[in-house]
Amino acid sequence: MAPRDGGRRSGAAGLRSLAFVAVMLGLQWLPGAAQHWQFERTAWAAGAWWQLLTAQWVHLSGLHAAANALGALVLLRAFTGLVSGRLQALALLGGYVGVALVLVLDANCAVYAGASGALHGLLAGGACALLTSAPPQPVLMTRQRRHILACCVLLGLAAKLLVQHFDTSPSAIGWLGFSTYSRAHEAGALGGAVAVLATVLVARLYVWLLARL
Repeated sequence: MAPRDGGRRSGAAGLRSLAFVAVMLGLQWLPGAAQHWQFERTAWAAGAWWQLLTAQWVHLSGLHAAANALGALVLLRAFTGLVSGRLQALALLGGYVGVALVLVLDANCAVYAGASGALHGLLAGGACALLTSAPPQPVLMTRQRRHILACCVLLGLAAKLLVQHFDTSPSAIGWLGFSTYSRAHEAGALGGAVAVLATVLVARLYVWLLARL
């Protein structure tokens, strides 16, 4: 029964991944959504609080949306079977919250749109889950290999964020046609990692307390 159950879970995870990507791409071509849902500091200060979240579902161009949709699909599929859907969702949610917080705190950010910060949260949180949690179903990869993979992902992500943070030309136009807002990537990665690690810690503390009652 285990292989069959694993197949069902993989299929459900695949459908969730496709639905997530479809919504992301669909919103980009929804008339007016990309313009009105992105974060604009003046509008947010005037009361448009929802832009902190809606800005992370729309993008600055079709290419921008397609690139993030592809990144989301790759990450969600890569973690299928290795990280539970619950922890993936928490990592992504932590990424969203991290980006929203940095948008509030950084007065120099006038406009923002895109899911890349939240996707950094999914990547960081997923890697932390590989380090701290057992996979949701039997997998061929050993625990040691999962830990090595997680460490490689976290080190690579840290190196990328450091390069972006200390970039001498942060206003340079990238291949997507605009400059990268690296603080969103940093905040998203931190938010995703914190969300997963805090959840795992609370769960372990709960089990520890139950064992001693």
